[in-house]
Amino acid sequence: MKKIVLVGLISAALMVGPGSSYAANDDVATISLKGILSEGRLYAPLRITGEKLGAEVSWNQETNTASLTKDGKTLTATVGNGALLISGKVHVQFKALSNFFYPNDYIKWNKSTMTGTSEHIEVRAYPLTDEQAIKFATKALDEMHGTQKREWNKFLINLHGLMDKEIQWNSSYTQYTASFYDSWGNNRNEIITEMTKKGNDWIMTSFKSLVR
Repeated sequence: MKKIVLVGLISAALMVGPGSSYAANDDVATISLKGILSEGRLYAPLRITGEKLGAEVSWNQETNTASLTKDGKTLTATVGNGALLISGKVHVQFKALSNFFYPNDYIKWNKSTMTGTSEHIEVRAYPLTDEQAIKFATKALDEMHGTQKREWNKFLINLHGLMDKEIQWNSSYTQYTASFYDSWGNNRNEIITEMTKKGNDWIMTSFKSLVR
């Protein structure tokens, strides 16, 4: 079994940028992932990546180490040493991940769409993870006053089950819509907020209540 340990930011080769090798692959299915940029490097969520690749995912709580095993090869990443922990999820560098499992793939970076692609993996960088986006929107809702606050509280009090949440970004990734909804039978209650980036903060710029 081939095994590699993903180390920290030790090589420019692990940064976002063009790849150095190429080989045509037939019948390749590309997986699409939501990633995040950190210090110029594109990261992908390890567990979701593993599940989509059909790899075995494991986590060692004592060493803060995650592993992906596929086709007899194991990629190991330790938080703080080549991997990031974001919103409770381990993220690994996209280029190192692609080069390890698919060394013949050509890697491209599209600055306009903030997307890194190989023949097997596509990762688009978002300013926030879905968990972070939901957290900012929820905080903004909790800090509201007046009618909007009453509508939010009414929605929470009348939940019929677990709350569902959805994030949608605009094309420039400077604004997103956070939807909180509760469906039962043919009915649906929903709170929709629009969050806009102002400097280093995310501010709620729109609120809509569809609560019965």
